[in-house]
Amino acid sequence: GAELLSCLCVWVLTSVDDVTVAEATSHLLEAPQHHEWNLHDLSIIWRTLLGRGLVQPLLRSFELFLRDCPLVLVLRMFELCCDYRNFSEAKEKLLDFQRTLITLRSSGPVSSGDLPLQWVESQASVLLLTMLQRCSSQYDLHRLLQLLADVDKLLKSNGPDFRKLSQLSQLLQGSEVSLSPRLLQCTSPSVQQEEFQAAVDALQARGRYSQARQVAQLAGLPVQHLLLNQLLQEVNSQKSKPQWRRLETRVSFWKKCQEQLKTDGTDPRPASQFFLSQAKAPSVDTQTELPDVQEHCLLLGIAAHWLSLLAPPPVDELESLEKTLWRNQVRRQVLTAAMEKESVFNLPPPSVTSEMNTYEVLMREFSFSNISALNTERFLSVEGLPTPCEEQQQQQQEQEEVNDGSGLSPEERRVLSTLIGRLLDNGSVHEASRVCRYFSLYHSDVWVVLRCRGLASGELHPRPPEEASEPVLRSSIASSSSFSSLSLAMFPLPEDDDVVVELQRLLDQCRHGNNYCKQVLSLYQLSKELQSSFSQVCREEPRSVLEMLLLSDQPERFRKAQAFIRAQGLSADTVAQLVSSAVAYTLLASSTQDLQPVVELLIAAHDCFSLTCNMEGIVRVLQGARHLSHAYLAPGEHYSLLVRLLTGIGRYNEMTYVFDLLHQNHRFEMLLRKKVDMDRGQCSSLKTALLDYIKRCLPADSEKHNMVALCFSMRREIGENHEMAARTQLKIIEAQPWVVTPDLESSLVKVLGLLKDAAESFSK
Repeated sequence: GAELLSCLCVWVLTSVDDVTVAEATSHLLEAPQHHEWNLHDLSIIWRTLLGRGLVQPLLRSFELFLRDCPLVLVLRMFELCCDYRNFSEAKEKLLDFQRTLITLRSSGPVSSGDLPLQWVESQASVLLLTMLQRCSSQYDLHRLLQLLADVDKLLKSNGPDFRKLSQLSQLLQGSEVSLSPRLLQCTSPSVQQEEFQAAVDALQARGRYSQARQVAQLAGLPVQHLLLNQLLQEVNSQKSKPQWRRLETRVSFWKKCQEQLKTDGTDPRPASQFFLSQAKAPSVDTQTELPDVQEHCLLLGIAAHWLSLLAPPPVDELESLEKTLWRNQVRRQVLTAAMEKESVFNLPPPSVTSEMNTYEVLMREFSFSNISALNTERFLSVEGLPTPCEEQQQQQQEQEEVNDGSGLSPEERRVLSTLIGRLLDNGSVHEASRVCRYFSLYHSDVWVVLRCRGLASGELHPRPPEEASEPVLRSSIASSSSFSSLSLAMFPLPEDDDVVVELQRLLDQCRHGNNYCKQVLSLYQLSKELQSSFSQVCREEPRSVLEMLLLSDQPERFRKAQAFIRAQGLSADTVAQLVSSAVAYTLLASSTQDLQPVVELLIAAHDCFSLTCNMEGIVRVLQGARHLSHAYLAPGEHYSLLVRLLTGIGRYNEMTYVFDLLHQNHRFEMLLRKKVDMDRGQCSSLKTALLDYIKRCLPADSEKHNMVALCFSMRREIGENHEMAARTQLKIIEAQPWVVTPDLESSLVKVLGLLKDAAESFSK
C-alpha cells in the first residue's frame, strides 16, 4: 500500500509543470526524491491540482495505481462538469460514487485501494467544494448545486449544506442577485446567516419581496419586517393609481393588509405602527377629503386593535387614538352634511352599496367598543362625567382653540352629541361615556343611562319624589308604553321599590339608549327574582343569566325567561341550545313523577338542535333519551311514552334500544298501533326501521315480520312469507319416507292453507 501511494504521488508530480510541483511540495523539509510519501502529502497534491483545474493528471494516476478507489468516480464527475459541461452523465458518476460509499461502509473501514474510507470522504468533499468555487457562471453553479443536493447525507464533512444552497440558488434565479462565494466555503453558521441576510436585503432592494421572504424562511430569519416593507411598497404603488381616489379600493387594500399580517403572526407593535403611519399620512388632494377621513377612521381602528393585543395593553395610547378617531368621525359628518347641502348630485355613495357595507363591517369589527382594556367599570359611573357647567367652561376654552384647529367648534360639538346618541342606541355605553370625557361634553342621555346603572347596582340612591324633575306616580308605571307589556307582566313591579320607580322615570326620560335602560331594569328585577346582586347578574353573559333563570325554582320561570329573552335580544340559536339542553336535563334530574313533559321537551330539544344543525346538541338529546328510557320509562311501564319518544325524535337507527325494550316486555305491537297517528313520510321511515330491526335482530320471528307487513299493508311481502313457509314445509315432507299418516295429511293441509293465503295476498 505504501509503495502504491508513493508511486501515485511521484507519478502525479511528474505529470504537471514545475510551478505546480513547487506549490504541491512546498511543505516538504527535504528534497522530493528523498521523501517518504504519505496520505498528508497526497491530500496537498490533491488540493493543489484541483485548485488549478488539473483533473486529468489525477484521474490518470488513480486509474493506473488505484483503479478501484471511489475517488476515480468523483474525478470523472469533475471532468464531465468542468471540462465538458455534461451534467446528466456527471450525475450518473455521482450516483455510482454514492453506491460505492454505501457498499464500503458496510464492508469495513478500508477501501479496496487500501485508502481509509474517512480520508476518501474528506478528499471527495474537497473536490466538491473546489468544483463549486471554480464555476464560471451562476448557471453552472446552479446546475452543480442541483447535482449535489443529495450528497449531504453521504459525505461526512463540515462543508456547506448543499441542499440548502441548491434551494437558495433556485430562489435567486432571475433576480440578478448572485450566490455569495462565502457560502461556498466551510464558513461558520453566523457567517452563513449574514450572507443569507445580505441576499434577503438585496432582493428587497430590487422589490422582490416574495423571493426575499422565501429566502428568509429557508435560512430561519425573521420575516415580519419583510411583509411590512412589502406592504409599504404596495401602498406607494396603489396611491399612484387613479383608483385610489375611491374609498372601496382603499378599504379592500387595507383589509388585505390586515389579513396578511394576521396570517403571518406579525408582532402587534410593528403592525400597529404600520397602520398608524398611514393614518398620519397627509392628504394629497382636497377633492378626496371625505374618503381620506373615512380611511383614517378605519386605519385608527385597525391600529388600536393591534395595540390592544399587547400585554399589558397601552391604555393611554388607546385612549389617545380613540379621541383622534372621534375628531375624524365628527369631520366626516360635517363633510357629508356640507356635500348634501351643496348638491344632491355630489353625495357620497349610499351605505347600502357593497363597498360601504364592507367599510361599515370593518368599522364595527375594529370598533373601540370591542377593546376590553378600555371598557372598565369607571366609565360606567357618573363620577367624572362632564356636567353642564363643565361643558360651558370647555366651550369657552375651545372657542379660543378653534382658530388653531385644536378645539371643536359649536357645530362640531352638536355633531359629536348626535354621534354619541347613536352609540347609546347601539348599546356602546362605555364608548359613549369615554367620548364625553375626552371632549368634556355634557350629554343628558349618557347621564340617564349611567344613573340607571348606578341605581341598579346600588352605587346611587333614588332621589326623593319632591326632588325629581318629572314626578311619576307609582300607579302610572304599569301603564307606561316605554317598556313592553310582556316584560311588565312577567316581572311585576313592586310598589314599594323606590329603585324600580326611579328607573322607570329615567326610562321615560331617555331618548337615546332606551334599550339599555330597559335591559338594566329587567336585569335589576331578575336579580331580585334570583335573590342575587345586580352586579353579579350583570357580570354574567346573557345566556348564563337565562340558564340561571331556567335552573331556578321560580314559578312561571319559562314565561319570565321569555320576557328576559326579548329584553336582552338573545339570538334564536342561543335560546334553542339553552332551552333544549339545560331545561331538559334539569327536568330529568328533578322530576320522575310527570314524565310526559320531559319526553315532549326532549323531542322539542331535538327539533331545535336539528334546525340549527347542532350535532353536539343532538348527541346530548340522544343521551338523555337513552337515560330516560332505561331509568324511568321502561321500569315504570310507560310504554306509550317510550313509543312517543322514539317516533317523536325519529332517529330509529340510533334508538334501536327502544325496539329491544318493547320486544322484551311484549309491547312490540304498540309501535304498529302508532302508525295510525303518523304522516306518510314518518310512517315509511318507521316501516323501514322495523323491517331492518327484525331482519337483523329477530330473523326467525316470522310472526313479527307478518305483523309489520300486515300493519303497513305490505301484501307482496306477506305473500312471499306465506309462500316461503309453504316451500319450507314441503322440503320437510320430501325428506321423510312417503307413508300416508295423519301427520302427513295435517302437514299437506297446512301447506295448502299457506299457498292459499299467499295467492290471496298476491291477488290484492
